[in-house]
Amino acid sequence: MRGDPEMESSRELEKIGIAIATMLDDSVSEVTVVAEVHDDWVERRYDIVQNGKLVEGVEGERLVNRSVNDALSALRRDMLKEGQEDWHHCSYVLRADGSFKMDFDRSTPPSA
Repeated sequence: MRGDPEMESSRELEKIGIAIATMLDDSVSEVTVVAEVHDDWVERRYDIVQNGKLVEGVEGERLVNRSVNDALSALRRDMLKEGQEDWHHCSYVLRADGSFKMDFDRSTPPSA
């Protein structure tokens, strides 16, 4: 028996946060994952705010990338199972204080 579908989505959101939290340090106040998610692939980049300045396209460690990709794929699947509108583009912002925000862009068509 599976748990509450919304709980499944919450777990995936938590997994993303845990994975990218490793990128936070004394100089980094915010990490953003900008992603395009499909059934069989995920493309993502990381932007950070370091010493008050935006740095785009930071490389993630392989384990972080894998964890984020897996969680984003599972999040999209879980949300579809919950009956939510499909999406392919999203951003996830984690701040050093532990707060986060997730936005979905359902208006942008998926890339080919």
